Amino acid sequence: MKKLVGGFLSAMLLASLLTGCSAKTKTCSANALFKSKNVQAATLEQETDEEYRRAYSEFVFGVMQNCAESSGKQNIVISPDSLFFALEMAAAGADGSTLDQMTGTMVPGASNEDGLLFGVNHYNELQNESLTIANSMWINEESQVYEDYVEYVKNNFDADVTYTAFDDEAVKAINSWVKDETDGMIPSIIRDLDPDERLMLINAITFVGTWNQVYQPQMITEGTFHSGFGTEEDCTYLNSYEKWFVCNDDCIGFIKDYNDDKYAFMAILPDDENVDINEFMAQMTADDYWTLWDSMERKTLAVKMPEFKSEYEKPFIDTLMQMGMTDAFGPNADFSNISVEDTYISSVYQKAYIEVTRDGTKAAAATAVATSQSASVSQVIYIDLVRPFAYAIVDKDTGLPVFLGTVESVK
Repeated sequence: MKKLVGGFLSAMLLASLLTGCSAKTKTCSANALFKSKNVQAATLEQETDEEYRRAYSEFVFGVMQNCAESSGKQNIVISPDSLFFALEMAAAGADGSTLDQMTGTMVPGASNEDGLLFGVNHYNELQNESLTIANSMWINEESQVYEDYVEYVKNNFDADVTYTAFDDEAVKAINSWVKDETDGMIPSIIRDLDPDERLMLINAITFVGTWNQVYQPQMITEGTFHSGFGTEEDCTYLNSYEKWFVCNDDCIGFIKDYNDDKYAFMAILPDDENVDINEFMAQMTADDYWTLWDSMERKTLAVKMPEFKSEYEKPFIDTLMQMGMTDAFGPNADFSNISVEDTYISSVYQKAYIEVTRDGTKAAAATAVATSQSASVSQVIYIDLVRPFAYAIVDKDTGLPVFLGTVESVK
């Protein structure tokens, strides 16, 4: 019988084991993917890296589409990157069709080796003073996890590694770790642990960004937000002039910089005032997003957006199976380069949080896998986020979203 590997993403991810490892040596086969020299070197050609970013965005918007389809009128906030990093740590220990499916889902078109390498590169390029990433590996003291797999995850994803009994004290320790690494925004990620679970891989991403231009008191007004429920909600609006306009055939938006010169807030407002924002995002593809991003041009924008905060949580196994990652979650799972024990992923779960205020933005996600204001007033474009809209926190260097969400309601 296959053992369970438990995990959470804020995302929480549980991972299975790869084949071809030796129980006697406590090390994996020399053919284990993560032992590849190219993977360890963690370099990709610039053109190849850009190609894989676009491929990875298909995973990003595939996940978002699934959330939008199933969330009704609920506000959504997810971190595709948190999910990705937790899965990447698990994929390093996968083999055969399990590995093929994981790589093919997360970075379509990439070889298994390049898919793992892209994950390491992407992890390294994201972090700065505004955004921090933390990883941890919690190993059931009764399990037999290969030491070289553990070392790979430690060395390439800076993971904290803890061997422990999977009991109530471990639950407290894991939740405490997540709370600390997300500045308290995600106070807990799990309720209990199954003693049969062998390994938990957890990723936590925390973003604390300050606006590049400070909102002065006269730029803050009270008003009404027209929610997706058809109700009117009192809210506080932030009014400013912005300079970066984006649009495609179905929506317009703006990009507002944080003061670290790397990350920005992108707002997306459908042209159709009657469309439900989650239904709209359920139809947005990666190509639609890149059309929007590539349309960026300098304009004079008068922008109004509400202060808001959202929390969201979701299990992701069904989503990942629908996207093609099927073997990892059942008896066909091959994670033999993690442990001598047969293992499969039993849980993939994410909690996320965002708060947008006059000061800036705070956002966090955890994933677990068990296994100036001055401007010319001529030709001003007005973008009033007084009805449901979508948003992203975007890495300006790559254009990729780190967080994605929708606002149906500001309450």
